[in-house]
Amino acid sequence: MTQPMEVFVKTLKLRPLLVILFFFIFCHNLTAAPFKIAVVDLNRSLNESEAGIRSKNLLEAEGRQKQQELKIEQDELRKNAQELRDNMLLKPEAKQQKESALKQQEQSLVQKSRRFEQELRQKERQFTEKIFKELKAVIRTVAKKDKFDLVLEKNAAEIILYMNNTTTDLTEKVIDHYNSLKSSKK
Repeated sequence: MTQPMEVFVKTLKLRPLLVILFFFIFCHNLTAAPFKIAVVDLNRSLNESEAGIRSKNLLEAEGRQKQQELKIEQDELRKNAQELRDNMLLKPEAKQQKESALKQQEQSLVQKSRRFEQELRQKERQFTEKIFKELKAVIRTVAKKDKFDLVLEKNAAEIILYMNNTTTDLTEKVIDHYNSLKSSKK
């Protein structure tokens, strides 16, 4: 997709957000109370929160373990293939059967590898969704406590070309509050 097209598509996806933002700004002009806007970097919150770090470490450890298992099977497959190439006394029928068995082993290994990658992506998605859900509640709590009228995702807020009011980055507060909630549940 071309660069201007990407911006256009992102703008279309953010249209509801922009409508809400303009509604709040319009309402702000009708009232005398200050309109407070904040931003939160969700990716940073996910990656720097204790739960995010824990899930990342867990997934990496599981990934390393599965890679080791796959490497052992791959080495075994290579060894069998080398033995087949080195065995000159094998009859053509027997050689063909062993080659067929090697191909099946190779296909099985490829399928196992794909299945493992899918399982890992699924687990990562589950961890991420759970943490984002919890972060959303924390963001709401922090925003209410600090009396913010609007909280935007930092990357989405960057699409807004001009905003008269200054924004406050709540990311650090959200991470701290989330971590304190998680540690108090232990």
